Amino acid sequence: MEEQKHVHKHINENPDSIEIGTPSKGGAQKIYGDYNRPEEFRKKIDNAAEVRTYAQANIKVEMPQKE
Repeated sequence: MEEQKHVHKHINENPDSIEIGTPSKGGAQKIYGDYNRPEEFRKKIDNAAEVRTYAQANIKVEMPQKE
């Protein structure tokens, strides 16, 4: 059996986060930032929205058919 490795990352530079969306309705995104730097946080949110739009347009997920 192949050994599984786990990575735990502690985030101190961006202590705050906001989660947008729901996993059951197209996915959720969690964006980390610093509420004391709102302009930087807004840019991260804008970038995340751009990447999400790209992913939705270019990644096709096929669900198996029930028999």
